[in-house]
Amino acid sequence: MKARAPAALPVVASLKTESVQSLENRIQRIIPAMQQSAERLRQLQHGDLQVSSKSNPRDLVTRADRESEELLIAAIQSDFPQDSILAEESGATAAISHNTSENHGSRSEGKEVSNMGFAGSEDSEKGTPAAKNTSPGESRYQWVLDPLDGTVNYTHGSPQYAISAGLMEQDQCVAGAILHPATGDLYTAIAGKGAFKNGKPIHVSSRDPLSQCLVVTGFPYSRQEFLETLLTGIKLTLQNARGLRRTGACCVDLTYLAEGIFDAHYEFFLKPWDTAAATCIVREAGGSVTNLAGDEYVPGMTLLLASNGSIQNELREVLKPLQELMPDSTL
Repeated sequence: MKARAPAALPVVASLKTESVQSLENRIQRIIPAMQQSAERLRQLQHGDLQVSSKSNPRDLVTRADRESEELLIAAIQSDFPQDSILAEESGATAAISHNTSENHGSRSEGKEVSNMGFAGSEDSEKGTPAAKNTSPGESRYQWVLDPLDGTVNYTHGSPQYAISAGLMEQDQCVAGAILHPATGDLYTAIAGKGAFKNGKPIHVSSRDPLSQCLVVTGFPYSRQEFLETLLTGIKLTLQNARGLRRTGACCVDLTYLAEGIFDAHYEFFLKPWDTAAATCIVREAGGSVTNLAGDEYVPGMTLLLASNGSIQNELREVLKPLQELMPDSTL
C-alpha cells in the first residue's frame, strides 16, 4: 500500500509549535484514562449493565457508559481544568479553572506513558504555558467524549465498540484518540502530524475506483422516519461499490478507514462525539471527510462522507440522489 502525505486542514497552518505540544500533551495524558475505562468496560460487559433507553428503544445507555465517562471526565478535570468538555451522557461541562499553567499536579506524573508516534515525547511540554482562552469564560480547547461508541453492540456481547476522545478548537477537530477495548488497539492523530495505530503510522488505502472499494455505513436511531433515504443509499452503494458493511460503531468504521481496511464511509445524523476524534484521524491518514456538497465536514452537518480521497468525488456523485429525498436539509 502506497503511503500518502496527511491531508491538510485549514486549521493546520495556525498550529504553532506551542499548540502542537499542547495537543500532544493532552493526548498523551488522556491515554491512561482511556485504558482504565477500557479495562472497566471489559469487566462489566457480561455482567449487570443496568440497560435503559434514551430517545427510543434502540438508543441505549448502560452503567458502563456512565462509569467510562466519569473516568475520562475526572482525568481531564484533574489535568486540564481550563478545558471545557462535551460528553455523550452528561452533556456540556464548562472549564472549572482558567489557570494558564499546564504543568500543575497531574495523575500522569511519575507514570510511564508511551510515545504513541508523535514527534514530541511525553515530557515535551513541561514548562510550556497553556493556550489562553479565546474570550473571557471560553476555553480554547473542548474535549468531545464518547465513553462507549457502539453501546448496542456492547450490550449484545460484540467486540465492536470503542472509546473516543477528541479535541476541538472552535469548529475544527484538531486531535483525537480512539481505543478499541477488545483488542487494545489505539489510534491517535494531531492535525498536521499524521495518524498512528499503536505508535506506528497508518494511511488510507489507494484503491480506486469505487467499484473496487469496500464501503461501510451506519444507521440513525430514528431510521424509521428516514427509511426510504437509508434504503436508497444502500441501493446506490451496492450498485456501484465492491461491497457494503455495517459494524454498528462509527468510531470503529472510521479507524478502519484510516488504516485502509475500508475505503469509504457515509452516515447520517452523527453527533460530535461520534466524529470529533475520528475525522482528525482519517484526515491525518490521508483521507477526505466532507458533506455531500463537498464542503469540509464539521460536527453537526447532516451527512458525513469519508473516503481514502481518491474516490471522494465519485462517492459524492453516486450518493447525490439522496439530496432529492431530503430537500429541506443541506447534505
